Amino acid sequence: MVVGGGICGMQAALDLADSGFKVYLVEEGPAIGGRMAQLDKTFPTNDCSMCMISPKLIEVAKHRNIEIITNADIISADGDPGKFKVKVRKRARYVDEDLCTGCGSCYTNCPVRYQAYLNAGSAEEGR
Repeated sequence: MVVGGGICGMQAALDLADSGFKVYLVEEGPAIGGRMAQLDKTFPTNDCSMCMISPKLIEVAKHRNIEIITNADIISADGDPGKFKVKVRKRARYVDEDLCTGCGSCYTNCPVRYQAYLNAGSAEEGR
């Protein structure tokens, strides 16, 4: 299990998965990518952050040894190194993930307004 779906968590998950391990990538937010996915440019090269992180996002999502668990919290972790039992609480998403095609129809038809996740506290509201 890798806790945190930022750039470091994604790379750790890829390294373990490429070594043959089954990896559960647990992220508390609704999507992986972390803060880097929220940036426009990166220091010191001023490179586009999404140009750098997008290939890694795709690689993680398509890797057969990685299972991504978003909207989740670690409740407890017990055991010894190499043999842990972890309880994870997966929060409701209100969308059937098996039926979701990513078309955005649920987003445009949702009657509830909320603070947009990726705006990181800006006054602009999401839907």
